[in-house]
Amino acid sequence: MALIDICTLALQDLAIAVPTAFVGNSDETATRTLAAAQLAGKSLYKRPEGGWVASIKEYDFVTAAVAAQTGSIANTGAGGVAVISGLSGISAIAANTWYAFGTGVANNSIVTATTSSTVTLNTKATQTGAGTFNFGQSDYALPSDFHHPLDNTFWDRSRFWSMRGPLSPQQWQLYKSSVIGRASIQRRFRFRREGGNTVLSIDPVPTDNGSALVFEYVSNAWCQSSGGTPQTQWLADTDTGLLDEDLLMLGTRWRVMKRLGFSYADELDEYEREVSKAVARDGGAAILDLTAGNNNLTLIGPWNLPETGFGM
Repeated sequence: MALIDICTLALQDLAIAVPTAFVGNSDETATRTLAAAQLAGKSLYKRPEGGWVASIKEYDFVTAAVAAQTGSIANTGAGGVAVISGLSGISAIAANTWYAFGTGVANNSIVTATTSSTVTLNTKATQTGAGTFNFGQSDYALPSDFHHPLDNTFWDRSRFWSMRGPLSPQQWQLYKSSVIGRASIQRRFRFRREGGNTVLSIDPVPTDNGSALVFEYVSNAWCQSSGGTPQTQWLADTDTGLLDEDLLMLGTRWRVMKRLGFSYADELDEYEREVSKAVARDGGAAILDLTAGNNNLTLIGPWNLPETGFGM
């Protein structure tokens, strides 16, 4: 159903004139009904803690890094910070999200500026002169429709390892600032605020370019345009729901009735019961085997296969 159908059905049994359009219509009934439909979508979207199946997406991305190369490091930057010169092929390196490694580079040195052949860091070099340097991206942008992640879905597919996290600020500083953080090769992650945006930060900073990472998340879109573009609100009468449109209609109906002063207890109860049933059956449920034995001969599985180190 399109938005206009959802709103029309919500109003049909209320003995009031049904508007012929809702989005952009200044008629009081149209504006109240549209506001109720917006609230119905936003509220329904948040109901299952783990997200509706229709809202769950997979995000695949790859690590970004620049291979080791020779250059020269000196504390010639403003305030005496390190500048690495004589570099090439560094156009991908971005300020504040990339880290540097190599000769004389202090631990956790962040790139603050670049040119076609130089990189400025936020720290002083521990030694100066010629050396070998490489760079890796620490912070990665999230999907544009990201709302919240699904736990235990973060994997490094290139290494067949799960990623540890999300880390707390205390855990993050423990690994970033202490010696124990330099001993791990299993990736860790944390969500942080950087440059006005929430980013996914990875530690140890990847120095391998193109490794495949993946996680699942709940999208913030609960409706879409007639052309299929996901949206976080109704923008046109021809928009359709990504969530169950019958539930969107029931949620709109009791809200309209409340705003117009009608008795709405029965309609609200019907809505809540239908939502509860929809949440219970959304995505199905695991089968719990209460029998002592199992007729299927299974020799290997998650219960006896370690996450890492197998074959060693």
